[in-house]
Amino acid sequence: MKSILILNPYLSTLGGGEKAMGYFCRSLEEYFHYDVNIDILVFNTYGVDVFAEDYIEIKDLNSQFGIQLKKTHIKKLNLPISKSWKETVKNKYFVEKVSRGYDIFVNFMFLSKHIGHAKKNIYHCFFPPKRYAMELRGRGRALGILYDLMFLLRYDLYISNSQYTNHWLAEFWKLKRRSRVVYPPVFSEKEMKGRYLEAKKKNIILSVGRFFVGTHSKKQLDMVRFFMEYSHKLSGYEYHLVGSVSEREADQSYLKQVEALAREAGNIHIHVNCKYGVLMELYQQAKIFWHATGYGIDENKEPEKMEHFGITTVEAMSYGAVPVVINKGGQKETVEEGVNGFRWDTKQECVEKTCRLMNDGILRKRMAQESVKRAANYSVEEFDRQNREVLHGLNL
Repeated sequence: MKSILILNPYLSTLGGGEKAMGYFCRSLEEYFHYDVNIDILVFNTYGVDVFAEDYIEIKDLNSQFGIQLKKTHIKKLNLPISKSWKETVKNKYFVEKVSRGYDIFVNFMFLSKHIGHAKKNIYHCFFPPKRYAMELRGRGRALGILYDLMFLLRYDLYISNSQYTNHWLAEFWKLKRRSRVVYPPVFSEKEMKGRYLEAKKKNIILSVGRFFVGTHSKKQLDMVRFFMEYSHKLSGYEYHLVGSVSEREADQSYLKQVEALAREAGNIHIHVNCKYGVLMELYQQAKIFWHATGYGIDENKEPEKMEHFGITTVEAMSYGAVPVVINKGGQKETVEEGVNGFRWDTKQECVEKTCRLMNDGILRKRMAQESVKRAANYSVEEFDRQNREVLHGLNL
């Protein structure tokens, strides 16, 4: 029996990264014909108590993403949140120590620099962390250089979730080998059938993403401001924003700002932690999809704050909701300008291109059909096929 350890302390967010992780676990179970034991390693982070009675279970992961993990479990590590560089190093050591004795270690933690000590080690990269040598000064820099070298040497393969991510992985770590792109699974080929029904479309612009601040914030507050500032041009349309929110004070405060501003308009609707069926219905009804992660940020200076792939954009495309998205990050891979959607650099461009779709039904329908075709490139089946190639290539 193969033993596998998956590192993902953000499991409870049940976001796009957790969906990819869940399907990767399913791929592992099937690849090894269920003769496998998979542990997902979690520890307290951002105020989340992994030992709380209501902490997520595997059944919640299965329910959220429509999978049936049978040989996957949650392994909890009692680890204090570090408040200093010394504590960070100590915690890093404890996490890495757990990987000893496993056949495979898979790092699914965002911006992690933990290394694995299993027989085979895989790094799933949502966006690469910067080298210690790029961040540290003084006496800690020498130790950082050593950790950087260990990080490079210990992993047998680096898997990026997009070409954008893979580019920055090469920029930061000078990796030219041992890396490949495997796009995340968004839906099954069966699920895609019949999603786009023009008869169900309404005058709705939709945005989907967690309400949070920091890293790659989804910029809901900015988009609500766009919609209100140009309400005279966007009249006749409703704007719906869907997303979950954590218990962090900063995230809760951000959501309250978005909700307060939205209340000033009668056609902006906020859906917090809405049910899966409600979200799918909104995807089906929406004619246009907005996404603004990275707005107001220099992509070359802070590339980690862009959307690294954009699962919700692809999800919207599968329903024929035409994407009008920021011209940054992974969005440039999924949305081809003027073919299956539009990309913008300024708020004026965003509104102008949205209005083109609002006022030209033939153009919008053509782009909706192209969106559905493009979305098929990101199926669960394609994800599974590429994972089999990866595992076979590592002689697992």
